[in-house]
Amino acid sequence: MDNLTQFGFNDNTKILLAALIGLQLLHLFNRSDSIVHPILLSNQSEPSAVRNQNQSAIYRNSSIGQLPLVERPAAKARGVADLIELGNPNAKIVVQGITFTVSELIRKSVNSISILDKHTTLRSSQNSAILIASQDILTAILLDLGAILIGLKTIHISPNDNINTALSALERKGAEISAIVTDENIGTLPAHFSGLLCAFTKKIPPNFGLNFIKLDLDQVVTPLSVEKINREPPTTISYVLSGDEIYSMDNKNVTAGVYSLLSIIPFAKKPMESDTIVTDEPLSSAIGRSLLYTAIYSGCSYFCLPENSALPLSPVPQYLFVSGTHLMLLAHDLTSIAVNKWWYRFSRRHALAADASGVIPSPSSWGVFSSVRNAIGLSNGLKFIVSTDSLLSDSTAADLRVSLSVPVVKALKNPRCSSFAFARIPYDTLQNGGCGPPTTAIEVRLDGGHEDEFSGRLNFRGPCVLEGEGDQFTQAANSPFMRILESGSFDIKN
Repeated sequence: MDNLTQFGFNDNTKILLAALIGLQLLHLFNRSDSIVHPILLSNQSEPSAVRNQNQSAIYRNSSIGQLPLVERPAAKARGVADLIELGNPNAKIVVQGITFTVSELIRKSVNSISILDKHTTLRSSQNSAILIASQDILTAILLDLGAILIGLKTIHISPNDNINTALSALERKGAEISAIVTDENIGTLPAHFSGLLCAFTKKIPPNFGLNFIKLDLDQVVTPLSVEKINREPPTTISYVLSGDEIYSMDNKNVTAGVYSLLSIIPFAKKPMESDTIVTDEPLSSAIGRSLLYTAIYSGCSYFCLPENSALPLSPVPQYLFVSGTHLMLLAHDLTSIAVNKWWYRFSRRHALAADASGVIPSPSSWGVFSSVRNAIGLSNGLKFIVSTDSLLSDSTAADLRVSLSVPVVKALKNPRCSSFAFARIPYDTLQNGGCGPPTTAIEVRLDGGHEDEFSGRLNFRGPCVLEGEGDQFTQAANSPFMRILESGSFDIKN
């Protein structure tokens, strides 16, 4: 401080300067928000909100700014039944290999659920529901759509789920089970379910019950009437079983899920009536059902891979929503074919250089990859790939982009969300890491990181969140521990 005298500072100005420095240091040490990377700050919906220690700010997708989270893709789509009916009735779609027009699919679905109602009263109350445990995906789809149209709740369970566990969970939710649909095995039901209608898609098991039937969807019956009630956004339409937990899914969850899925896809590549969506997401998951309704709403064909089956190349997909495991196998097949071409290394080096500069190589640019696409049957029309989990590495995603000349989006799902929780920007070829920012129908917050405000357990809110509580944040299923990268992308913390 003595050196300041030569600059004209006296004792009073020295004291004032020391006080200002002390106040600034006190402010820095006690500030409630940390120095935030500009990209992170741009994704915060409430950057200055008061929050608890070790709790992050609230993050949302920056593309929607401060607008409210959108709940449905069209003003008239208040419920799932509206989504089904808003499609072009004459559009031809292929569902699990069978061709329908949308109007024929609706009639077939209502007829299918009416066959069950012939043997018992399905809608005995507002809480009536049917449990679908069949691996016959087409039958499950028809019954699901028919139940929605007549105002009946459903729950789908996978082959690994126990029927009795699902029944008990449904009872705790207040649901009244009116029928079970399965393939051929059902086990021993609790005593109070002994008179329940059990419909079998393959054959009736040896332990023949009083109310066991063989389900034949080609029967001619008087169809039930399509309900115009129970289409309000908060109305529960189905249930989702995840481990030991069961969640209610309402109309708002599904319409928001469809909107969110469509917003992930760039406008220039939006699904059209001639396209096909192929997925390995089962109907037992919330996002699996959202993908089904997205296909019908868009007039697209739909194919769901049976459990533990390989990725088919017929029907040729325009949209792949599959796990990282399927995509890694696809990338391996592509490379194993291309590596035998003598000009592969040269073409790959140039394609990767273009990819690294942020440009997805066009299909006609590199002959080696064109011949590879022809060899595996993906030469015509593939538009978009989404990895539905965190298993796909950035290097494998780059291999797929340069080989197939399509955007590859790495996303992250959660059992309690009807869309993806996070998704990378479709044309992100710069390998910014992670699973991307939040999607357009949720807001997220990390809590309890015990390190800093950029890591913690995932909590979210918004119309996509099953059993969300308004403006309150809800803990994600399985409580994944996340971190925020400097790129603004969220990633699972190992």
